[in-house]
Amino acid sequence: MGVFLKRMRILFMGTPGYALPVLRRLLEREKLVGVVTSPDRPQGRRRKLISPPVKKLAREKGIPVYQPEKVNSPSFISRIERMAPDLIVVVGFGQILSEKILSIPKICCINLHFSLLPRYRGPAPIPWAIIKGEKYTGITLQKMEKEIDKGEIILQRKVPITLNDTAGTLEEKLSFMGADLIEKGVEMLKKREVEFLTQNEKQVSYAPKIKKSDGKIDWNKPCREIHNLVRGLNPSPGAFTLISLRGKKEKMKIWRTELWEEEKKGENYPGEIVKIKKEEGFLVKGGNGFLLIKEVQLPNRRHINGYDFIKGYHLKEGFILGK
Repeated sequence: MGVFLKRMRILFMGTPGYALPVLRRLLEREKLVGVVTSPDRPQGRRRKLISPPVKKLAREKGIPVYQPEKVNSPSFISRIERMAPDLIVVVGFGQILSEKILSIPKICCINLHFSLLPRYRGPAPIPWAIIKGEKYTGITLQKMEKEIDKGEIILQRKVPITLNDTAGTLEEKLSFMGADLIEKGVEMLKKREVEFLTQNEKQVSYAPKIKKSDGKIDWNKPCREIHNLVRGLNPSPGAFTLISLRGKKEKMKIWRTELWEEEKKGENYPGEIVKIKKEEGFLVKGGNGFLLIKEVQLPNRRHINGYDFIKGYHLKEGFILGK
């Protein structure tokens, strides 16, 4: 049917670092009328105001930046109407858009979701895909509706989850894949070549927001489940176990583990340190085998190698974690 527009007027909505590849691609190819992101927030011990990554890039490129506390306020909706976007593109924005906003662009609002919808709808699809032991995940470009992540599918791409992937590494892979998907999807929308696919409601699963308490390790569980938990919560908020050190109970985060196939004889308790591996870390008994703990972190300390931790606190085989 021919090209609808040479360059679309796009309003971009997003906040985190993983939205940057998409924003960069749009800046190269389309006309951005503005970037909507979260307000600056205090972070760190000094509570210094930190700008979202998306804001920094938009300012560098001279794009107007808007940071509404409530995107659905009448005054901000009026501002979006004055921008007259052809398309609104959303990547990790963090606020639910009202039907009024969804109706503003000439074409539609589209959202990039980091799962193979309808699987893992919700705010934390990457961590839960790893925690649940999925072998594959992917990314979905969808037309937005009032119900979260329920909109029709425009494009999808599938990617394997390796045994060493963390939420951080997988997010990075998907963010660059998302830039390619957005570019292709926008071109399809320009040419009106999209065949919207309705999601199968029988295949729906959910990925709720991760709570810090989700990170507590149960050493009675199978080693692969513990390993997946550690990977799925890296880099945030981190899997943890309780540990008694010098008469004080601490919450120790575990950042890197490795499944260990070596046979060990004798009776051991879940959470017990059964062997110290020089320069590598220490082996801990899980519910059905052993895990090599390679990197840990105590509160207000830096990440350290598991073996350095053992040396620093003079821990011995037989010490039990989680009590």
